[in-house]
Amino acid sequence: MSEKGNTTREIKKPSFGFALITVLLLVFLIIMGTKGIEVIGLHGLNVDLRLMFFIAWLPAIGVSWYLGHSYKDIEKSIVDTIRAGIQPAVILLVVGGMTSAWIVSGTVPTLIYYGLKIVNPHAFLPIVLVISSVTSLFTGTSWGTIGTVGLAMVGIGMGMDMNIGLVIGAVVSGAYFGDKMSPISDTTVMTSALAGIPVMKHIRHMLWTVVPGYALTFVLFLILGIQNANATIDYTTINETMATMEGSFKLGIVPILPMLLLFYLLATGKPSIPSILTAGLFGVLVAIFYQGAGAGEALNIMYSGYVSESGNDFVDTILSRGGFTSMRDFTNVMLGSFGFAGILKGAGILDAVIQPICAKVKTTFGATVACLVVEACALATGSTQSFANVMTGTLVSPIYKHLRLKPENMSRAMEDFGTQGAILIPWGVNALYVAGMYGVAPMVFIPFCFLNILVPVISLIYSLTGFSMTKYKEDEEIPEDAYPMA
Repeated sequence: MSEKGNTTREIKKPSFGFALITVLLLVFLIIMGTKGIEVIGLHGLNVDLRLMFFIAWLPAIGVSWYLGHSYKDIEKSIVDTIRAGIQPAVILLVVGGMTSAWIVSGTVPTLIYYGLKIVNPHAFLPIVLVISSVTSLFTGTSWGTIGTVGLAMVGIGMGMDMNIGLVIGAVVSGAYFGDKMSPISDTTVMTSALAGIPVMKHIRHMLWTVVPGYALTFVLFLILGIQNANATIDYTTINETMATMEGSFKLGIVPILPMLLLFYLLATGKPSIPSILTAGLFGVLVAIFYQGAGAGEALNIMYSGYVSESGNDFVDTILSRGGFTSMRDFTNVMLGSFGFAGILKGAGILDAVIQPICAKVKTTFGATVACLVVEACALATGSTQSFANVMTGTLVSPIYKHLRLKPENMSRAMEDFGTQGAILIPWGVNALYVAGMYGVAPMVFIPFCFLNILVPVISLIYSLTGFSMTKYKEDEEIPEDAYPMA
């Protein structure tokens, strides 16, 4: 008749049709309000995504009230769901601090400097792939890599009269490899949180699809690079960038130590938050005792971000970033989206949508296809990767849990289709960002984003054959913290 905290009204169970229409209308509200999104010719209100998630709470709460739930019950659902996002939100904050600390310590400048130093016209494309991969891996951002180091690589490629689509494809493939595999990437942290598993466990499981995909991508760019290589290269941009790095920082092995420390801590199973914070503070020490920065200056940079004033516009664009404050927008997305999902979950809306679907999905391949479809539909409407991943994690978690598939299978599929596949939608925000950055149409470079194409295909093959698809044994209990959105 009633639930605890709601003694006056009977709780109604939503039908599949009611629940599905509710979800679609609320998602449409978020999409049509969000900045920079256009759906079937309709322009949105140009409002920030973070705000739209919180605005969507109100109609979601209204639906929950209509179904008989008290606000006390609704609030409990919000808090319980957001609780699952607190750890990754804190990780993102300390990642922002570590990034700026690594810039003032010379870690990031050293990586860029030596990456540019190995540029070779006869193996240009695989070198672009590797440089973009390393930069994205250690900075945790694909868009940042595309907009900084990627610009230099494309400029060099144009100077060599190389197919610009090939060069951009190599940049994008490398950038999304790092964004997917970096333990400090916001999408990687969020996806592992949606599945309820540690970041490094999520990354290790992704190796099964990424390693063969990356190997094939490297070979393809090596072959195409040899076929399209030109012996001449314009080193102007490279030399100016390297000279500015040398003049602004002390480079060498010492600035690399914070990076080595982080990977040692994570590889040996240490918790993410203290590991990242320790690596960031070690970067501050390197900045103080090796780069000559003041203690207060370096610590303030760790909080508010690094601002480069080298006089070189390109270098200043690359290095002006980071800080705890730079991650506030991401943490707001997580709070808003997790709370929104919590309201729908507490009202029984998500269960009413998912249960009939779960009853029809009987195989691992079916679960993986469901993940692909939800990711593709969300991204095709112009949504960001964060939004697409939240919706996918919310909707397909019960399916994977019902089939007793371990959560790392779902998190890997979400990254394979969401993180990697996002760039393949020509009208999506990811493709349009790249197109705007380099001044070309999306279809100029999309066919050459080999890693982004290969990884989803490999993921589907694995789900069809069962290879690397880990399951709980029949007598094994599913951990409580697995699938927090289910």
